[in-house]
Amino acid sequence: MANKKKQKAAQARAERNRWLLWGILSAAIVGVVAYVVHSINSSEQELAPGMGLGGVTYCQAVPNFALEMGYDATAVMSTNETLKGLFIYDRPTQLGEMPSNVYQHETWDDAGYLGTPVNDELGNIYVAPAPRVNLYDNPPEQQNSVFKVDTDTGVMSEFVKLTAPAPMPPENPFGIIGLAYDCDTRSLYAASIAGSTRDKETGVIYQIDPQTGEILSQLNGVDAFGMAVFNRTLGKRLYFGLARKSEVWSVALGNDGKFRGEPRFEFSMAGWGSEGDEKARRIAFRKSDEMILRGTQFNYNLIAGSERLQTDYQLHYDPTQDIWLRVDDAQQ
Repeated sequence: MANKKKQKAAQARAERNRWLLWGILSAAIVGVVAYVVHSINSSEQELAPGMGLGGVTYCQAVPNFALEMGYDATAVMSTNETLKGLFIYDRPTQLGEMPSNVYQHETWDDAGYLGTPVNDELGNIYVAPAPRVNLYDNPPEQQNSVFKVDTDTGVMSEFVKLTAPAPMPPENPFGIIGLAYDCDTRSLYAASIAGSTRDKETGVIYQIDPQTGEILSQLNGVDAFGMAVFNRTLGKRLYFGLARKSEVWSVALGNDGKFRGEPRFEFSMAGWGSEGDEKARRIAFRKSDEMILRGTQFNYNLIAGSERLQTDYQLHYDPTQDIWLRVDDAQQ
């Protein structure tokens, strides 16, 4: 009888030990998996072979329809703030000279006033509505859509309509306010502030497949403005200005163009410009170590283009510290 009790007690201990061991192993496996996933998502990724340093807009091509019309690589695709829609014209040869050979397709003003366009390697043009003085020419239902101008036909049509995280509030008439293209990964990025209010930041940066319009990845909870992708020796990053603050931030991208880890602060623009509160409306990289940043005032309200003051700033990249340093005011 005593032996049977001892045997049962031993069996019970063995059972407990087995479950304890399984519990420890399971926890260890979960921990390792979580660590690997976190490491992959939070660390920067070394550039893939063939990806050079600097900006990544080298592939952007002139639309086929423009070449057939006699325009060349110097032609300007413009969304002038005082004119509605998209235009193309020959670049003036002298400062102050009026544009010549100006052309606008009949569909290029269908989305009202437009923001800065970007091209892909085929010559397709991507652009988003940008309301100016009122919403008469830019109805709210179009503000969170990307439009595409076909490289062959020149016809502009809605390409992808992004889902806003919240209804458009009265104090914010804007949707997409920034576009960027990465030739390395063939990725289109769109920054939307649709649904953001004075007290709640609901902006999203989307990575979009330019062929299908599929959303490949997204960064939530940030009202971003101008943005561009830059390759460093440490990896690829998307730099973006904040719509709410005079600051520029960045987030790591993988070699597939997807977001990795959390955004980080890069530098402040506080005190720059005549009013000292400019936001980064446009970011471009001209060399492997040069950023051209266009600052302007932005407070989520409509303002006529003729009244908008803008200033260009030049910044230099210091790879030893992985930081950007302002060089001087480029022009006003």
